[in-house]
Amino acid sequence: MIVRRAVTGSKLYLHCMKQIAIATFLLFLALQASAQFSDQYNDQWNDPGVQQRITDGIRENRMGTFTVRFTDKSGKSITPGEVALTQTRHDFYFGSNGFMVKGFKNPKEDALFEEHFTKLFNFVTVPFYWRELEPEPGKLRFGKDSEFMYRRPAPDVVLEFCRKYNLTPKGHTLVWDSPRASLPTWLPQDEKIMDQKISKRIEQIGQRYGHEIQIWDVINEVTDRHPEILMPKDYAFKALRDSERLFPNSNVFTVNFSQIWKRSVKREYSADYLFLENLRLRNAKVNAIGMQFHNFNEIEYEQIMKGKDFAPKMLFDALDLYSDFNLPIHITEITVAALTEKGPEYQAVMTENYYKLWFSHPNVEAIIWWNLVDGTAYRPDVNVASGEDKWNGGLLNRDFTKKPVYHVLDRLINKEWRTNLTVSPKNNAVSFRGFYGTYKLVTQVNGKKYEKEIQCPKSGTREIVVALN
Repeated sequence: MIVRRAVTGSKLYLHCMKQIAIATFLLFLALQASAQFSDQYNDQWNDPGVQQRITDGIRENRMGTFTVRFTDKSGKSITPGEVALTQTRHDFYFGSNGFMVKGFKNPKEDALFEEHFTKLFNFVTVPFYWRELEPEPGKLRFGKDSEFMYRRPAPDVVLEFCRKYNLTPKGHTLVWDSPRASLPTWLPQDEKIMDQKISKRIEQIGQRYGHEIQIWDVINEVTDRHPEILMPKDYAFKALRDSERLFPNSNVFTVNFSQIWKRSVKREYSADYLFLENLRLRNAKVNAIGMQFHNFNEIEYEQIMKGKDFAPKMLFDALDLYSDFNLPIHITEITVAALTEKGPEYQAVMTENYYKLWFSHPNVEAIIWWNLVDGTAYRPDVNVASGEDKWNGGLLNRDFTKKPVYHVLDRLINKEWRTNLTVSPKNNAVSFRGFYGTYKLVTQVNGKKYEKEIQCPKSGTREIVVALN
């Protein structure tokens, strides 16, 4: 009897899986036929008002005018020859997650990952998912010699990568109620004990990493709360309170939201807005707002192509709404799908539109692509190409060849949004307008060449004195 039921259940399972496969294939064929940019999509993004706001926003919010004055070592003004200014680093954070740092079986692939990553990005999301960071009570996977886990390198491994290439790290995440991706299986189902364990975790991470990592997603997807998962009451507020107590004062704390764009149509009465307002009223330390941007839905993908979802007005409205809090906004996790045969071309067009809009907004200070390489996204079983991998949301193909979207970001980040120029001094100074960031300055006096590094940040002085010794 038991055997018969098992067989019957197995047949039913196979039948269901077959039907799902057929339905998925038919949907894929439909997408192949219909997924292309509609006139409405093109009209919305090419609208003169939208383009003007983007152009003006980039010029006004991402560039500044600077004056560099030259002296000799005694402080006396001197006039050098022509001054070459080459921007070497952005003040703005362009990033991706570092979940595959040293994560490939082939060292050549590890090297390719580092090469392509560092050509584009100056910012790295470091994984601090509790389940893999502490697989057994008290067994902390902090060090480089920790057991290998797919997409979950030990923090020290990623921080070594950051130091090697002068990348800014961000920790993700301290507290998340996800039953599959964050909470350890050994965590006792007792609110009081859970409270203690969470505080202990925050303390351990703060002591070891609070000085080297200055930016943290303290809480993740709280307004997508899993009702079936036991968590201590008001755990999000408590996590922020504990983090403020246990981390250095200089640390930046981010609250990371997933579906914030669509929920923003309810404006100040959306769950995310009310949650942030509640935290601020209780004096919780919140320094930045995190907004995820994942396209994990076939219907949504087609609606985007038709100009009916994630249109520029919707994106600007959400950014403007959360500017009420006068906090920096981080676009924390981005997946732009590349479905259909022409999907990579469409992915490139959509990504360029999104990045330009986000980069233009005065409150946005970070944009973080999620997975650099196709085939390395989150999936339940590393031996099965399932989960997020099916969206082909990487910038590179699995063989590390560059997709059109990689070339788009390379053009924007390394060419269009980077200042390189040569200026002739007037008296003892040069003035220029450029993107905020770090510059290499090269000039000469009486035939002697000088190379200096100067900082031209968004916040700070607009006058820089360079001593030529």
